[in-house]
Amino acid sequence: MEAAAISPRAGVRLDRTKLDFELARRGISAQELSSVIGVHAVVLSRARNGHAVREATFRKIANGLLAIPVMDGAVELLAEPVS
Repeated sequence: MEAAAISPRAGVRLDRTKLDFELARRGISAQELSSVIGVHAVVLSRARNGHAVREATFRKIANGLLAIPVMDGAVELLAEPVS
């Protein structure tokens, strides 16, 4: 079964709290993530501030986070994000 594509006009809105939690678990900044995934820092900053991103950008962010290992001990120190 193929996942439905996101409408190009709709875009994807990220949950800033969850994204920041995932960055903290990996011990990286949004700036560092943007460099790793090849997305301009401004695009990632805007996404963190509630602006929609294209599906391709969302995939880069998600795949980039999957490729970066979680820092040892980080999970025990961080509070779970509250939605």
